[in-house]
Amino acid sequence: MIVKPYEDAGAYLADYEDVLLNRETVSQLVLYDAYKSKENPRDIKGLFGVVADGDLTLLHFSYVPDGCLSVYVQDNSKDIRVASMHLADYMVANRILPNGLYAKYEVCEAFIEQFIKKVSCTFAEGMVFDIMEIRQANDIKPAEGVSRLALPNEVKLLTEWMIQFQIEALAKEVNYESALLRVSNLINHNRLFVFENAQQAVVSMASAARRLANGIAINYVYTPEEYRGMGYGAANIYYISKRYLDEGCRFCTLFVDKKNMLSKRAYEKVGYVIVDDLHEYKLLQV
Repeated sequence: MIVKPYEDAGAYLADYEDVLLNRETVSQLVLYDAYKSKENPRDIKGLFGVVADGDLTLLHFSYVPDGCLSVYVQDNSKDIRVASMHLADYMVANRILPNGLYAKYEVCEAFIEQFIKKVSCTFAEGMVFDIMEIRQANDIKPAEGVSRLALPNEVKLLTEWMIQFQIEALAKEVNYESALLRVSNLINHNRLFVFENAQQAVVSMASAARRLANGIAINYVYTPEEYRGMGYGAANIYYISKRYLDEGCRFCTLFVDKKNMLSKRAYEKVGYVIVDDLHEYKLLQV
């Protein structure tokens, strides 16, 4: 097996974009990194590549400095554990230390097992996600209310929600200035949506965070505790998804905590289906 690296995202995409687009929802993290690096090569100098056995490509990977390593399994007909170990050896040999890892469990397990043999570090298991997608919205009656783009004068409220989302969903704290900048950028680029209930109270938010080649990835789905269990989050997801599908996107996708059965069932009623899963590991110390 060999690792074939690319420092030029354009060259990597020229060789492998069509393959990745065959399962765009599942390969989206690698694809998104490559697209961003291709668009901004001076600011985002990523590393991309594949692990291959002869003519058979097993794994794809992307790494953006100060970020996490994302791995997509193209073919598991051969031992992807061995392929994952080869990738770990390559990262060690090139002194590349990712902040974490996003991949299927088998890849994470083998990569970490090999990596920590040669580097003094610890990885901690984070979230386990189901990757869901929708290609046609179901005919449902969502909670009464309106989904709309967030307004600039709502930035303070939504920044507070963004911080709570990071704490609750990702077990990650962010400072106020960072959250404020993120929310402001999403509002300014018409990517942040809120749901108003029948009493015209803003009760939920979600963002069309990542634009993909043929679809849109929805993130930052948050409903304050006092408004949960009323269908507001699912209604917002329904209207956002329908909006982008009607505008020509082939699909919408989102990641949901594998343990969060209530959210998964709500999204399934909207029309989402589970297509794969994804494990997160964080590097704790060196």
